[in-house]
Amino acid sequence: MLAMDLVFHHKHHLAGTAWMFHFQPERPLIWTAGQFIRIEIPHANPDAEGTKRQFTIASAPHEAFVAIATRVTGSTFKQALSALEPGAQIRLLDMPAGDFVWHDSPRPLVFAAQGIGITPFRSMLADRAHHGLPLSAELHYANIAPGVPFADELQAYPGLKLELHDVPITATLLAQHIADLAARLIYIAGPKALIPLLGPPHNVPANHIWHDQFPNYARAQY
Repeated sequence: MLAMDLVFHHKHHLAGTAWMFHFQPERPLIWTAGQFIRIEIPHANPDAEGTKRQFTIASAPHEAFVAIATRVTGSTFKQALSALEPGAQIRLLDMPAGDFVWHDSPRPLVFAAQGIGITPFRSMLADRAHHGLPLSAELHYANIAPGVPFADELQAYPGLKLELHDVPITATLLAQHIADLAARLIYIAGPKALIPLLGPPHNVPANHIWHDQFPNYARAQY
């Protein structure tokens, strides 16, 4: 698919430095909840991180807009994103992609997210709620920055067991809450080293783990 424009519509504050930005694609866009997009915002004097970024789509496919949620930092890209005015156009560079999506499984589901890593789970849960599908999962959500994005929304989903933490999630923390961790299907959204589950003492099989790392985010920025 050729690149197309996304037209900025509005933004709203989530918590702390986290904001959600809503865009209207110039033609219909199809994606599966949990997938990501790559966008470009050309701007003057970009820093070393450049003009392109990858973001999980925070909205669900049935919602009116393609939305991304992110912490607004001092990078030139984030400042250009935050400064967008309604009607401004940015470039969608690729079709939505990624396999970090809801996989029906006989194994109980565990979601583990830190900070803005909650976005794929927010999209998946909103999508399933819209279609009346079961939300049976256990979500462990850590937020070490002020404010918890989407906390009220997540707490309202029936069938979702939500555990909020104010310290980074580790394998040890998960094991303290989940006795049969190795028997679960575990989704992790955060820095690659966030939750080492393979090998002793947890011994979670590699095919029981789905991982979604957020490029351009340091651990402290999640």
